[in-house]
Amino acid sequence: MCGVVAIGVVTTIAAACAPGPLNPPRNAAPITSGRAINPDSSSGSLEAARRQLTGTWDLVALEYSPQGNDTRVPVQASGRLIYDEFGNLSIDARTTDPAAPVAAREKSVLAFKGRAVIDPAKSELKLMDLTGNVDPNEVLSPERRRKYAIDGATLTLSSFNESGQVTAISTWHRQ
Repeated sequence: MCGVVAIGVVTTIAAACAPGPLNPPRNAAPITSGRAINPDSSSGSLEAARRQLTGTWDLVALEYSPQGNDTRVPVQASGRLIYDEFGNLSIDARTTDPAAPVAAREKSVLAFKGRAVIDPAKSELKLMDLTGNVDPNEVLSPERRRKYAIDGATLTLSSFNESGQVTAISTWHRQ
């Protein structure tokens, strides 16, 4: 009798534990601006833009408009930009070039940390909550719009003033 009860208990327990989920998991489409898009063509989505920007980038060229006019001058500088999958951004840069902003030459290394909010529809990013060892407003103008373009392993950031004029262009190469 004990054997029959034991078999009954084991059978009941085994039947209650179904092997795996009742419904298979579904693939979710990436979301851009509150609407789902085709998961097979995620270009233009926030997630696709984050994946493109995520990584470590070395500064290879910098142009700057010292007077805020149309004329940009090359600035000799080196630097590293790191963007992670959560939108965190850090920039370390060095320059002694007289064409660079005065605040950029005050320290041997400029170090900034903050967030980069991406607008994939406009190919823009905005620097948020930026802190650094010098005033970010004197060097990076975080309030300005920045267009980004990625071509293979090259990232180009163009900074615009209030009237839409390009005031700086930085070119970065992915490590």
